Amino acid sequence: MAGYEPRFDIDFQRGLVGENLVGTFLQGLAGSRIEVKTDYQAWRTGNLYVETHQHLRGQWVKSGINLSQSEYYCFAGPTGCGFITIETRELIRLAIESPRIEGGQTDIRTHGRLIKIDKIIATVLRTSENPTNSLH
Repeated sequence: MAGYEPRFDIDFQRGLVGENLVGTFLQGLAGSRIEVKTDYQAWRTGNLYVETHQHLRGQWVKSGINLSQSEYYCFAGPTGCGFITIETRELIRLAIESPRIEGGQTDIRTHGRLIKIDKIIATVLRTSENPTNSLH
């Protein structure tokens, strides 16, 4: 027999947080810049490569996230079935904490940061409260 579920009000309010975020994000895209990248090795390595510098004409110059004017970075899956989007300022914060490496799959040498996908997901999905719910 269906009856009053006292947790529904809480679950409903918690669900609105996500719905409001997605709505705000989609509305904001109309006037926002978004940088879209596809990392073909991320599924295997567990890292996303974020470029910071390029080696051009014998010197290292700022590039990638160091020059980006986007509000969001989007990492699209190479199969086309989904993507992860994060505010650029949060990605920069994660990049600062991540190891610097030399990369580049072309004739242009680059430097960048390897950011763990789980850190991006944790940043996107973090909450300020301590979850006490568990599945039974």
